[in-house]
Amino acid sequence: MLLKRWLTALVLIPLLILILLKGTPIAFTLLVLIISLASMAEYFKVTSSLSSDDISSSYECPQKYNPSVEMKLIAYALSVAIIGAAHKGSLEMLLCLLTLNVMAMSLLTVFKFKSETSILDCTASEIQGIIYIPFFLSFLILIRNSPSGAHFVVWLWIVIGLSDTGAYYVGSHFGKNPLAKHVSPKKTVEGALGGLGAAAVGGLIYSLIFIDNVSFPMAVLFSIVTAAFGQLGDLFESALKRSGGIKDSGSLLPGHGGVLDRVDGVIFAAPVAYLFKIFIL
Repeated sequence: MLLKRWLTALVLIPLLILILLKGTPIAFTLLVLIISLASMAEYFKVTSSLSSDDISSSYECPQKYNPSVEMKLIAYALSVAIIGAAHKGSLEMLLCLLTLNVMAMSLLTVFKFKSETSILDCTASEIQGIIYIPFFLSFLILIRNSPSGAHFVVWLWIVIGLSDTGAYYVGSHFGKNPLAKHVSPKKTVEGALGGLGAAAVGGLIYSLIFIDNVSFPMAVLFSIVTAAFGQLGDLFESALKRSGGIKDSGSLLPGHGGVLDRVDGVIFAAPVAYLFKIFIL
């Protein structure tokens, strides 16, 4: 499993860096769109594994929690629109699309509530999914299309990757205290701290070489904070999978599971990185 994980990384990492540093903005946007749609499909797979009792005790429904076809179509269409709005750099359009999605889900709730009392739970999950995946990932495009944005996105990915790797190896050898045992029993406090340390060192080195006008302390702060939110994203996705009773969100990436398994940290870190780039650094 570990060998497959490294081989997959060795294939994907150069491709991603090539698209970022040598590709056009539209090429990166298409990459994020593919990741968003694949992640949404896996998200629906995870949430469909939940029973109505897992989500809410307000309704009695013996069926599994399955979003309707209409709901999925709206979600995929909104995902495309959100990524397109980010490519145009329109924060106003992004907010309007989020509002439109809530209204569309409200219409489904009103017209399907009598026949499907679990529709309100489905609606809440779809709204969460749209914000969690395409909206959060859209910040990668906003960063990429800003000045020096390509190297900034690479910096973010390196920080998250080092955090994951550091947490894995430090936790495997020195981990004793559970970090969130009810969500992910194998993750430890020692592993999390090791991941933050690896992210801080690697992120600082990358920033000194490739990122202009960022001070030593701010580079370390950026690396630690984004890595911490990346770890939170990993734990959140673990909670989703544990609620659904599944190990991986998919099997597309050998050794890594699904696309959502691989980008869960980046999803949470992307909005934080955007805030740093625009307002702090």
